[in-house]
Amino acid sequence: MMKILNSRTAARLLTMSAVAVASSGCAMKGDVRQLQDELRTMAERQDSLMAEIRAQTLQTQDTLRTQGDQMFDLRGDINRQLQLINQALTRIEAITGENQRGLSSIRDQLANMRRGAPAAGGAPTTFGPGVESSQGMTDGESLVGGGADELWGVAREQLGRGSLNTAGTAFNDFLTQYPEDPRVPQAHFYLADILEQQDRPEDALAAFQEIQALFPTHEQVPAALYRIGSLQVRLDDLEGARQTFERIINTYPDSPMAMLAREDLEEIGGR
Repeated sequence: MMKILNSRTAARLLTMSAVAVASSGCAMKGDVRQLQDELRTMAERQDSLMAEIRAQTLQTQDTLRTQGDQMFDLRGDINRQLQLINQALTRIEAITGENQRGLSSIRDQLANMRRGAPAAGGAPTTFGPGVESSQGMTDGESLVGGGADELWGVAREQLGRGSLNTAGTAFNDFLTQYPEDPRVPQAHFYLADILEQQDRPEDALAAFQEIQALFPTHEQVPAALYRIGSLQVRLDDLEGARQTFERIINTYPDSPMAMLAREDLEEIGGR
């Protein structure tokens, strides 16, 4: 910029000199041409300097724009990494919850085994006329009788052993004998799960739907809804599955089921 100012000042001085010389009547035509050439040279130099400044300004703007784009991309990458971390933490929480439920199931089975073990020289514990402990049961037997904890323990034990018919009978007996027990919603869930394991997806779907209809505020509802959505995918009802997964995400956004629903929704082309 100082160069440009100096050039402008020099141009003014030359112009003033030219005017002074012309006015004095002493200037020759050659001197005037020389002055004109010098003025033209200085004007060209000034234009060159202005072009250089414009080029440097454009380069600076491009550099700032590039840096801004890089910062925007970096923020996007950081946000994606944070989202992946949150999803991983949610999955870990879900797995931890499943492990805790599994350990609780094992503790229940051990406690029931201790309660059901016969004393030395004594008779085996029975759960109704003609029905002995879980060691003597066969699939399809009625399990009438016994306390709520004993019957619940038998049902869980048989389910864990893969005796689906016996487990189903035990859970149904539990619902009949103890309809006010707080474990009733869980019993319905196990019965629905047994139907799915028996490859009866339509019946399982209806059973899971019954849970969220009968116990709309129970903590088991998000898991039941997720199973509904999974069964709808299995039965090729993709629109119904989308609606179910979106309901989980909107109603239970912080639950582990919401994370799984988002993943399944992306797989079937939702959102």
